[in-house]
Amino acid sequence: MDSLVRDCSKLAKHQAASAQKTQAALDAAIEQLEAARRALASGAAHGSEVQRAKAQVDRMQAQVAEHAKELYTNVAKYGKHVEKVFKMDLGVVADSQAFADKRDVLAQAVLLHFLREGDFEAAAGFAREARLALPQDTQAQFEEMYRTVSAVRAPAHDLTAALVWAVSHRDALEAQGIMLEFALHRLRFLQLVEQGCAPEALAYAREWFPRFGGAARPDAVPSQLDEIEHLMGIFIYARRLSSSPYAALFSERRWEDGAHLFASAFCTLLGLSASSPLSVTVGAGARALPIVCKVSGLLRDKKVEWSQQNELAVEVPLPDDMRFHSVFACPVSKEQASADNPPMMMPCGHVVCKASLDKLARGVRPGAIASGRFKCPYCPGMSSLNDAKH
Repeated sequence: MDSLVRDCSKLAKHQAASAQKTQAALDAAIEQLEAARRALASGAAHGSEVQRAKAQVDRMQAQVAEHAKELYTNVAKYGKHVEKVFKMDLGVVADSQAFADKRDVLAQAVLLHFLREGDFEAAAGFAREARLALPQDTQAQFEEMYRTVSAVRAPAHDLTAALVWAVSHRDALEAQGIMLEFALHRLRFLQLVEQGCAPEALAYAREWFPRFGGAARPDAVPSQLDEIEHLMGIFIYARRLSSSPYAALFSERRWEDGAHLFASAFCTLLGLSASSPLSVTVGAGARALPIVCKVSGLLRDKKVEWSQQNELAVEVPLPDDMRFHSVFACPVSKEQASADNPPMMMPCGHVVCKASLDKLARGVRPGAIASGRFKCPYCPGMSSLNDAKH
């Protein structure tokens, strides 16, 4: 992947240089033609002037063709490089029936994604084509969220609507452990400092920060006293923020982080996940696709049947923000593990719930053999009840 990025940068530089050379050749040809036209208009033109203009145009044409040919050759090479790196046969992992009985769920996920992204026109059009009901109250709520998020992201970074919403939903947010209000007050405080309004920033801190600086109690919001004390030291460097220890706090990224935090909190109070389910699913699938294609190709070449279940044959590394299950769900029975049905790990490293393991041992599921040993449903490894560990 790194080589693709480097080659893409080289190709972009080559394209810019080629465009500059082409423009210079065209300018020279136009200048020569303009000179010939003026000479013809004045009646002082000779055949040599026209010949020189024609020769200049011919040279320009040859130069442009040469530059274009060289550029197209490099583009073609880069295309082959991309195909080589991303050479995947999607046919081995494609399943046209995967969503045969889930089309309504998929359509709802797409519709909800459009609403969360603020693309209400697309949402309305999709709802009509998919024949889905578009609840007006839901759309109105997302319109409010999108207006607020857009105001935070705008060049003026207006936090007024976000702060009003956070204060009005303070109890519900704190019950969920979401410190949105303090995060927004912190953003506003830093904004005032950055604008050179130190007295206003101090007054703002005195008005809003005391509520978050008390001792942490089970019935109160977590104390932010350490963070508040740290922020108060910013006034020492108010005239040289860019070279101060606080410079990192003024990164433009803070506005995007604030907008994302607000959207996540808003969706949480609506009973929705903080991130778009469709976006997370596509992101996780994109990460898994190269690995799954590679493993599927290897198993197909070796004519090995890896799994009898509709599950991934290998572990796919995912970032923390794509991990949601704090409890174990059996990949065979799809049931959540419990004290009576704990997860059991077989010698091969795969884990299933005890009830599923018992069924495998009794021969209820395919793969069991009379000796009491059975094949793991996800790999060729053999196991038994005694081999499994709690």
